[in-house]
Amino acid sequence: MFRLRVLLPVLLAAAFAQSDANASLTWTPGEGWSDESGSDVSASSSRDQLDLAKKLESQGARDDAVKAYKMLLRRWPLSFFAPEAQFRLAKIQEDEADYQNSFKSFQSMVKKYPSSDYFEQALGEQYRIANLYLAGEPQRVWKIPVGPSMDRTIEMYQQIIKNAPFGTYAAQSEFKIGLAREQQRRYTDAVDAYQKVLDDYPTSAVASNAQYQIGYAWMRAASSAEYDQSAARKAIDAFQDFLVRYPNSDKAAQAQTNIVNMGKQQTQGAYNIAQFYEHSHPPDIRAAYIYYNEVVREDPNSGQAQQAKKRIQELRPQVESMPGGAGPDGTPLPAVAAPFAPPTTGVPGSEPANPGPLASTPPTDGSDTPGASSSSSTPPLPSAPPAMDPPVTPGPTTEGSGSGLPDPGTTANPPAGSTNAAPVPALPDSTPLPQ
Repeated sequence: MFRLRVLLPVLLAAAFAQSDANASLTWTPGEGWSDESGSDVSASSSRDQLDLAKKLESQGARDDAVKAYKMLLRRWPLSFFAPEAQFRLAKIQEDEADYQNSFKSFQSMVKKYPSSDYFEQALGEQYRIANLYLAGEPQRVWKIPVGPSMDRTIEMYQQIIKNAPFGTYAAQSEFKIGLAREQQRRYTDAVDAYQKVLDDYPTSAVASNAQYQIGYAWMRAASSAEYDQSAARKAIDAFQDFLVRYPNSDKAAQAQTNIVNMGKQQTQGAYNIAQFYEHSHPPDIRAAYIYYNEVVREDPNSGQAQQAKKRIQELRPQVESMPGGAGPDGTPLPAVAAPFAPPTTGVPGSEPANPGPLASTPPTDGSDTPGASSSSSTPPLPSAPPAMDPPVTPGPTTEGSGSGLPDPGTTANPPAGSTNAAPVPALPDSTPLPQ
């Protein structure tokens, strides 16, 4: 037993010595451990090192090429050839579908070599990777796919904007943040992102899409159980703003159609709420009376308005006999506050059509619910009113056509001294917008 205790450390030391003879592990800050064993990947100068790495890459020896590029960056980090080595290292990772590490490697190139000729290309590759995740590419943990993450996707777009706030990909990245928020069904956050495009990049190629998408996001919100009637009104206002700003847009006709459909949805929603109050237990006649009048005000020529007028006449004697009565026009006096309008419950298939991937679950914290302050003084209702079936309306037209490359560039004028002050035109992007 004593001999075993003495010999065991000796045997372990010999094993490690043999392992060191066969492998060379090197630690690099920000990159971790790397194995330098195998083929000779070392040269005498940074130029020769780059040529060696490129030769290995062209021969298909990607592992050795990666080692060679890393060695150049470690031994000659400030050389003229270091930016190209960093870019090619990231590109190999991208080609091997190691997108998360590739994005980080491109970020190292952008951060370390902002004046390099590869700066704009690195931003373009980062934008391409973020688009893949927006389209549904799963995030991975230890190379195991764990599903898409819109939060991580948004972080990528935010990093691109931070790298070059007025660069080629800034406006498009902000717009894509809005699309990602829509996939999460966080519609108010999506609207904030689209509004930021209009505020920061009003002359960009995606500005008109951003204005249209504000209306589309509110239109989707109006079909959701988490949002009340104010979402429909906001959708109408946004589409009207779109028609004022971009009257010649190819989406102008669709915006007009959306306005009509959302008006009908408002009318139907008010009618559903009136019915809910009238038939609740106990019935709230005054609240029903108020919302029947709202139906007539919204669309006096609609079928719902004709039914509402009939119910107004039948309920008016009861309302007049209540404290406060009714005003000269038949509606309750202003001293009587209008009741809270409960949100209309969504039903399957009620959201506007959208071919892009959607988040599997809506938010549950209620933080995105517009108009919540209006209900603070009203006790909760016993249940929700009858569900209505909102119109199915397509969103904006699809960007670009099939190239899989970045969108058109922004024409926003950057301030003096900003990073990448003169953006180059970007190629079309195949990431689809909602239809």
